[in-house]
Amino acid sequence: MRFLSIGQFSETVVQTIFGGYLGRILDKTSRKIAIIIVVLVNNLSVLFSVLAFLGSIYIRKISMISLYTSIFFCAVNRLFLNSEKMILSKDWVLKVLDDDKLSQQNAILTTLDQFLNVLAPIGVGALLSIFGIPETLLIFGVFSIVSFTLKSVLLYLTYQSNKSLHYKRQLSDSESHTSESTSYFNSLKAKKTGVLATYFQQKTIFAAIGMALFSKTVMGFDNLAVGYAKSSSSLSIFTIGMIRSYGSLAGMLGVISYTIMEKRIGLINAGFVGLMVQQVCSIVAVLTIWIPGSPFLENEGHSVLILLIAIATARYGLWCLDLTITHSMQTQVPESERNTVFGFHTALCQALSVPKELLVIFFPEPSQFYLYILSSYTYVTIGQGLFCIYVRKTHGK
Repeated sequence: MRFLSIGQFSETVVQTIFGGYLGRILDKTSRKIAIIIVVLVNNLSVLFSVLAFLGSIYIRKISMISLYTSIFFCAVNRLFLNSEKMILSKDWVLKVLDDDKLSQQNAILTTLDQFLNVLAPIGVGALLSIFGIPETLLIFGVFSIVSFTLKSVLLYLTYQSNKSLHYKRQLSDSESHTSESTSYFNSLKAKKTGVLATYFQQKTIFAAIGMALFSKTVMGFDNLAVGYAKSSSSLSIFTIGMIRSYGSLAGMLGVISYTIMEKRIGLINAGFVGLMVQQVCSIVAVLTIWIPGSPFLENEGHSVLILLIAIATARYGLWCLDLTITHSMQTQVPESERNTVFGFHTALCQALSVPKELLVIFFPEPSQFYLYILSSYTYVTIGQGLFCIYVRKTHGK
């Protein structure tokens, strides 16, 4: 458990510190060079991590050094994997597709990403059960080489067949990507070239920060919620797993609904539908603190079950709102700054998730979980309020 915690913490720290700066570097290079860098480092870091882990298994004298080296390369891999996904899903997709197909493509990519996140643990578990750790690591190493080859060929063909990818439109001195929504950050204008200033000067700043605040909650049905349910109720592992699967299904339904609503009622209204669903479910989650069965009340009832269903259903609204904000950022952030903005945004989301984990150390008892619920509702509501401010200032609604 210690090494798992160190690994997760290392990934968070590396992404938080270097995410925005790596995006800045990628923005200053051509799309061709940028994708070559991230794909190469992404796949090589997997291979190096595998080799280091195998060294920790077979070479006892350097086992600890090899293990920490493997953790280091895992953190590097996460950084460049996120950058690869960012380049393709936040930049290339806008140049390859027409604007009217962007919402649909975002929904497809999000659904595919979520689906693979569900399948990946199952696949890894099956490999470990059948072959064992060393053999599974070798499969990962071989797969990284095969993956690198296939991606290189497909990306080369895509790049060659889309001339729009061969250049980046630079922001001229006479153009401004700021709006009155950034008037609170005028003090940053003297440092327009900085990563932080670039992020805070965007028109979408309020919506982006609101989206980042959603990372600081337990409303995402993460391991904290699962641990709380297991320790505070008589719910079986099977039941918790079924509710978690329902949450994944609700998220996918949210993605599908978003594509339909975006075409019929518009992008912003689709976001507001998600906002309302998320807010209602969050209120229900708060009310479970005083429903019989809550550890806070120390009596029997269905409080934990209702909480899990509420936060699972909230994923419908979360993904509607998430896709709305992502779409707005894609279309309103200048293409010469997309990697900087989305890189820093990913780093900010990672950074805001850390305090949530640290709270467990200071308040570990199930009877104290109501603190997470109340703080989560607070951050969700603030995030939604910032989205409303963004809509008010940019769309006049």
